[in-house]
Amino acid sequence: MNKKMVTIIAALAMCTAMAGCTESDTASSSKAETTTTTTAAAESAAPAESTADSTSANVGTTDYDVDGDFRAFEQMKDKYDGNYLANLTGQMSNNGTKYTICIKDGKAYQALTVQGMKSYTVCPGDGKLYNVSEGTTTYSIEDDDGNQWKSADILFGATLDFDHAYIDTTTNVVQEYYNLDSSVSGGEGQIVYGFDGATYDLKQVVLLPEGADESSAVYFTVDSMGEADDSLLAVPDLSAYTKE
Repeated sequence: MNKKMVTIIAALAMCTAMAGCTESDTASSSKAETTTTTTAAAESAAPAESTADSTSANVGTTDYDVDGDFRAFEQMKDKYDGNYLANLTGQMSNNGTKYTICIKDGKAYQALTVQGMKSYTVCPGDGKLYNVSEGTTTYSIEDDDGNQWKSADILFGATLDFDHAYIDTTTNVVQEYYNLDSSVSGGEGQIVYGFDGATYDLKQVVLLPEGADESSAVYFTVDSMGEADDSLLAVPDLSAYTKE
């Protein structure tokens, strides 16, 4: 099977071809039970830096109206869609895993670092995918159909319609729920964006796969976000690597 840019759900679950993992089956339950469980899981979660006792820390307030027209995601999309570099860190069951995504002009870079072992894939727009493992110092090159960068676009590539919003008053985090486009994400479910209630900066991303129990929700804090780094989107130097 050809290696491709991992889908959004596979990337966030860290079962990627780049890391040589095999995607595991997720536990299932009835749809009604899953909706209740996973929604509760995301709504109770907060970015790692916000875990201090709310009675002893001033977490601020927000003017966000869950029933209003303003959506923090749309504001973020206007600024970064099609041109961004984001660094995420896994929390809970994915604690410490680093994930990097860079998107610009139909090009993409995505990297996964697990226990210090880094693998990455580059789609530089030349019709090829370059899969590189720094741990094994190996690489492979596959054909790109021109759409692989869309699957790598975690923040925007598979986000469909807005579902609902929730404010965690103990952390001042605004959580917006959006449905996923399964044709891009690789599976049904929702993606939840957690924004700082005062600045609307993105603080957290939570993935809620449909048909999975609470333990299968995937939590990431956002370490940094800015404009794309062109150097990551170039054809990688493979002179020190061995072809698979």
